[in-house]
Amino acid sequence: MRHTGRVKSLRFRLTISYILIFGLLLTAIGFTFRSRLMTIIQDRVEEAVDEDWSAARGFLKVERGQAIWSVDPREVDRTAFLERLRRFVMVADSHGEVLEMSIGYRQQGVESAAEIMERFKEGSPQLVVKEQGKDRVLLRYGVFRSEGTPYLLVVGRRITDVGGLPTAFMTDYFTVVPLLLLVTGVLGWFMAGRALIPVNRVAEAAQRISGSSLHLRISRRFANDELEQLIVAFNTMMERLSENFEQVRRFSTDVSHELRTPLTAIRGQLEVALMTAEKEDDFREAIVNALEDVDRISNIVRALLLLSQAETGQLALHKDPVNLTEVVAELAEQFRTTAKENGLQLAWQLDHDVYVRGDRTQMDRLVSNLLSNALKYTPSGGHVMVQVRRGEDSETAVLTVADDGKGIPPDSLPHIFDRFYRVPGEDPDKGLGLGLSFVNWIVKAHQGKIDVTSAVGRGTTFTITLPISLSHATDEPAAAVSIPLAEARQ
Repeated sequence: MRHTGRVKSLRFRLTISYILIFGLLLTAIGFTFRSRLMTIIQDRVEEAVDEDWSAARGFLKVERGQAIWSVDPREVDRTAFLERLRRFVMVADSHGEVLEMSIGYRQQGVESAAEIMERFKEGSPQLVVKEQGKDRVLLRYGVFRSEGTPYLLVVGRRITDVGGLPTAFMTDYFTVVPLLLLVTGVLGWFMAGRALIPVNRVAEAAQRISGSSLHLRISRRFANDELEQLIVAFNTMMERLSENFEQVRRFSTDVSHELRTPLTAIRGQLEVALMTAEKEDDFREAIVNALEDVDRISNIVRALLLLSQAETGQLALHKDPVNLTEVVAELAEQFRTTAKENGLQLAWQLDHDVYVRGDRTQMDRLVSNLLSNALKYTPSGGHVMVQVRRGEDSETAVLTVADDGKGIPPDSLPHIFDRFYRVPGEDPDKGLGLGLSFVNWIVKAHQGKIDVTSAVGRGTTFTITLPISLSHATDEPAAAVSIPLAEARQ
């Protein structure tokens, strides 16, 4: 089983791939070199035969039908050179009559008179390879003149041994190739092992993952390669898992805490009524109180389900151009009555027709939650101001909800978007602690940004920045729709 596992391992397959690729490459290089070597040898032999023909032409002259080779016997080198030239030589006249023919040439076959005369007609120099068994000779045909008469001169060289050089090269080359492939396999195995170290670390880390070890991270190599991307992706995944696990843990704790209080109250009220109630009104009061707590539980469950669907992507957004000015104007008008009943002053200042691309239902929920939150935590006599304007870059819409209420302590400010979070000391009946969680999700789902500034006793300001809808964007200055505080006081 271990042997089979190694054969199927990625390291083994990478090593085999290295060997196959390198083997194919070496084979292609070998045949390319062989072809190039044959071409070079052929060119060199042809150049040598041309030089031999020109040299022979310098020694040869024809007098009275006789081929005469002129050389001084005392010049040993020239004499030896001429002897080599005359191993493959033939001289003939224009009538096809052979004036001289060496023994080596005769062994390769003698042309007929008609063939010789045909060579005369062709005129231009020619290179011809003649084969006799395994013997091969390269012949150079050319016409020269002696005392004004044309003659055919043929000079040749044996190329039998030369033709075997490429074959010998290929034999030696492919004798060395297996050794090179063996070295490639060893190096490939080593290199594949080193390259897969980060992958093995990821696998080992994944095997050690549990609910108590989500802090595991793989140290980065800073190599800027694919394996580095894998490590970064794994660490990012672990961070998301850790955050989600912590969120689930916190969610479970918060839910149990939020549901335990009303359930305990319901049980206590019913038990007290069961043991002490004597009149119908006593039972009715206990039932009414219990129903109020049941409503609270239902609201918690409904809000949690909606928020869970939103955060897990199950709540589909239908994004269309939405007139944010219109949304805020309608909701501000609705909340104005509530503000007056609580002794608050609600005012707004809105740029004309500021469009964003978003889900109308979620935009309504965003503005409603912010206004409700501002009115809820602003004491009687306070002021709430809502603004909608275009950003300075003309590519964003800015929604601002400001109040001069109690404000948020600095320690609580980082946690206000957490589920069920309430500022310590606040009345728990004022809300479930989920409204700002919805606000945060809606802003992120619309690729926006939310900023909060607050000071205790001076109030809180929420600033939402959303991308503007390009299909309704305009560079023309727009009139503002506003309800100033002076009018809001009336």
